[in-house]
Amino acid sequence: MVYIPFNIILFEILIRLNGRSIDQYKCVCRQWNEGLSSWPFEWLHVNYAEEYLVVYYSCLLLTFKIQIYLQFMGA
Repeated sequence: MVYIPFNIILFEILIRLNGRSIDQYKCVCRQWNEGLSSWPFEWLHVNYAEEYLVVYYSCLLLTFKIQIYLQFMGA
């Protein structure tokens, strides 16, 4: 069995979850509750979510521009 340190799980895996899932994982054990409720995790989670949204909406905008261009060119 492979051991994964809790800080790796917290800051590399759980940081990618949405808020509802994080609330559910707080019920796993006391250590997870304390880690997921800590201000460094919450701060990093908010910043990760903001970066994800910027990239996601940038991709949507680019896709929309390409579709408009292709329609204009008659493709």
